[in-house]
Amino acid sequence: MWHFGAEFTMRLYRCLSDFHGSERGIALAIGNFDGFHVGHQAVINAMKDKAQRMGLQSAVMIFEPQPLEFFGKKVPARLFSLRDKLRIFRAYGVDIVFCMSFTRKFAALNDVEFVDLLQNKLNVKSVTVGSQFSFGKAGAYTFTDLERCCHAVGIECSKVHKVEEDGVRISSTLLRSLIQAGDFFTAQKFMGHPYSISGRVVHGNALGRTLGFPTANINLNRRVCPLSGVYAVQVKCVYGEYWGVANVGHRPTVNTTDMLHSLLEVNLIDFNGDLYGKSIEVVFYFKLRDEMKFDGLDALVKQMTADKERAHYLLENMQHYEQVHLA
Repeated sequence: MWHFGAEFTMRLYRCLSDFHGSERGIALAIGNFDGFHVGHQAVINAMKDKAQRMGLQSAVMIFEPQPLEFFGKKVPARLFSLRDKLRIFRAYGVDIVFCMSFTRKFAALNDVEFVDLLQNKLNVKSVTVGSQFSFGKAGAYTFTDLERCCHAVGIECSKVHKVEEDGVRISSTLLRSLIQAGDFFTAQKFMGHPYSISGRVVHGNALGRTLGFPTANINLNRRVCPLSGVYAVQVKCVYGEYWGVANVGHRPTVNTTDMLHSLLEVNLIDFNGDLYGKSIEVVFYFKLRDEMKFDGLDALVKQMTADKERAHYLLENMQHYEQVHLA
């Protein structure tokens, strides 16, 4: 998806006490950047342009958990994990990522206190945010407040206006609805890249191998996953790129204990290697069906065989679908 030279090093700070300042000063972009759609990319590119123009280090400030995850009872599905975001920021050549621990104390900062943190702790010289940016308790402060406080202490502050496609504002909310519906090509058009999930392969119960469909498993450490069902995918790993069939969900036919946490299981077509402990990226292209509970393992294997055949056909003919949807 994104690639950057191995010589580039991006620094991550999860605790501001570990950051000892920047002599050059910092150009900072602030946001959640969930899904990293074209609007997010515009914010990052604007920030990097300022960093280059002003001779500053480029930096991004994100939040864990995301604010709505911290406060909301109805939490939106998260498109990207922290791992996914860091991979993208590194590919974009961002120098520093500040991953702020989102707490009640942090959320309660007023506009003056927040800008004071940016100026005196981080040595921020320029701030860039998106069109929907708000901060402070209950999102009480807007870009106007941020701009006023920044200008009072000599920090340049700007907002990237909303990005639209065919009159529709591109947003993480829109992407969630498209991805949940399995409309990956329209989502790709608005993101500028295919939707994927990355992670480290963990051991499972080896049932897939017993049934003739060995899987690479990734625990989805997110409160709400936007995916549920069976998908035709591409897997990128240290051995190359392979087509595959992925199941995201709770495996109702064989799992009767843990119905709270989703698991990503992917069967790679024509692959016989060992992926345990290795990082992979799973790129989603087609939704084949919803998760189903089968009467027994024979019925499950029959359906998995049909899923594999259909996935192989769709993926081998994917160029046609891309031409139709991405034109």
